Amino acid sequence: MQRKWLWAAMGPVLAVGLLSGIACGGGDDSGSTTTPTKAATDATTTPNGGGDKITEVPAGAPMVDQDNLAFKPDAVKAKVNEKIYFKNSETAIHTVTIDAKNVSGNMRKGDIVTWSAGKAGSYKVTCDYHPQMKATITIE
Repeated sequence: MQRKWLWAAMGPVLAVGLLSGIACGGGDDSGSTTTPTKAATDATTTPNGGGDKITEVPAGAPMVDQDNLAFKPDAVKAKVNEKIYFKNSETAIHTVTIDAKNVSGNMRKGDIVTWSAGKAGSYKVTCDYHPQMKATITIE
């Protein structure tokens, strides 16, 4: 009888541990694609691997790097409809979640996603897997 109780108590703990390991990396980084959703009706997103594959960030373009479990820089300014590039530079899987809406899908090492806003304002950026990752985008 004690074993059944132990397994019942440990089941949720094991599930969380397994899911955390999956979200924080490991696995194959090759051939990854992302499927975005809209952050808001005034925003657009282009995923790596969808349509035109994004392989590099143009010189001088606003860019946020996902590295060392942080968004770098953590504050970016851009103009209305200007593309902001998000790149994952580490093996941990990340997301770009803007104002509580995932716009990137899961991003693996090397993935690049663009996002732009159709109206001025301040937008909060987080990662679904790593809540300590935070950034702010100011659209002028």
